[in-house]
Amino acid sequence: MSKYDSIIIGGGHNGLVCAAYLSKNKKKVLLIEQKKILGGLTKYSDFTTSFSKKVIKDLNLESYGLNIIENNEDIVALNLTGGHTVLGLQKDKIYFKSTDADNEDQKSFLKLLDKYKLFAKSLSTFMYETPPRIKSGLKKDLFKLIKMGWNIRKLGKKNTREFMRVVGLNIADEVEDNLNDDILKGLISHEAVLGSNLGPRSPGSVLHLMYKQAIQSGNLFTNTKIETSNLINSLENLLKEKKVEILLDTKVKNLEITNNKVSKVILEDDKEIFAETIISNLDPKSTFFNLVNAQKLETDQIRRIKNFRQKGNVANVLITLENEPIIKKYKGNILNTTFIFCPSINFLEHAFNHSKYNRNSKNPSIKLNIIKKEEKFFIRANIQYIPFSLEKKEINEKENIIKDVTNQLHQFFDKIDIKEINLNTPNDIQEDIGTYGGHWHHGEFEIDQMFFLRPFYGFTQYNSSIDNLYMCGAGTHPGGGINGINGHNAAKKIIQDYK
Repeated sequence: MSKYDSIIIGGGHNGLVCAAYLSKNKKKVLLIEQKKILGGLTKYSDFTTSFSKKVIKDLNLESYGLNIIENNEDIVALNLTGGHTVLGLQKDKIYFKSTDADNEDQKSFLKLLDKYKLFAKSLSTFMYETPPRIKSGLKKDLFKLIKMGWNIRKLGKKNTREFMRVVGLNIADEVEDNLNDDILKGLISHEAVLGSNLGPRSPGSVLHLMYKQAIQSGNLFTNTKIETSNLINSLENLLKEKKVEILLDTKVKNLEITNNKVSKVILEDDKEIFAETIISNLDPKSTFFNLVNAQKLETDQIRRIKNFRQKGNVANVLITLENEPIIKKYKGNILNTTFIFCPSINFLEHAFNHSKYNRNSKNPSIKLNIIKKEEKFFIRANIQYIPFSLEKKEINEKENIIKDVTNQLHQFFDKIDIKEINLNTPNDIQEDIGTYGGHWHHGEFEIDQMFFLRPFYGFTQYNSSIDNLYMCGAGTHPGGGINGINGHNAAKKIIQDYK
């Protein structure tokens, strides 16, 4: 009979981070991963620009092989007429390299980004905190709520009023009030809704944008990045040194719960493994409906879990090229550039309209990077508004998506010779990784699924109503993205609870 202090289910980056913090605190940890490799959803991204600097410092990851890349980057908002807007990034400072927008619009654009950055930094102070329980009556929770309000109030009267004004707005109204250039409007709007089920005119899309920036230390774009494969390898190196046991290619069947207390994990081969705490790095629905089983939950808890919105809306595509591609009328370094195709708010809204009726967008917005590995060129792209569907997707439907995407790409490439296309829709991601709905963030970023409401009331402090069961995945506060903060916060909570 094996006995551990903690068992972590799921070898994504948050599970690895959580294991690292626990092992640093002398805990005996077992990590179980169903796939043959670690990393989870990070396999669908080549780089992360949002991984926590605090986690890197706390875990001293650079000593385990982590390589932080800092290059001067370009952000290119593509224009079919060839008048691309090119933004330069130098030490996270944004400036215009070229654009058809006039000087007034350029100043307004930068001013708007500065405003959101200011507000996002106020929100960022909450990212590393365990959310307070609103009705607990405990002084520590009351203090956290006061602190949250005070951090916003410190913005000053004028900025606080502006924050309260914009926090529930849609991004379309905001940019239309401040900008004239369609390309600039489309660029900000795209970033405000990417990875969500929101459109540019959906209430709360401004908050969605600021929340993403808060996780990235206030930055909308950054020139600091880490290869995801390097990140996972560094974390794995640390865990090996700390004697964390890792079981790969091993699936958990369920958890055994007796008297509302979880004490052991049961594997598919019926092997039982005991631990003081069980930590799920899976999404909330998979955690409670698959591991726990609905029969162990109260009716109201089941309702909350079912109502948690977790439908992915972004497809990921990896395109293998025959040779180096050429972007029309762009002379910069394509390997240090992020390209975004969203030429206007109306374009984005029309793309969104399809997904509202569970249809794939025929003209989706696209965010892509060109990568060179072993002398071969690839395009990695995220395609917005390819919704998850409970109905089984037919092969010809994927072929239609590929056709639509390649038609989009050919519009702004002078030269693109495609050898192979590997498309992963949200349905494919669910089937591959197991994340319900194939959602990047394990659930929507909306006002009722953020902060002390994430993932849902009664389960918001990394633990649940079931004793000894914790969560550390992206479905917890502060949310998704490859940042590691969830793993940090969950470990911090567990260590505090077992002092």
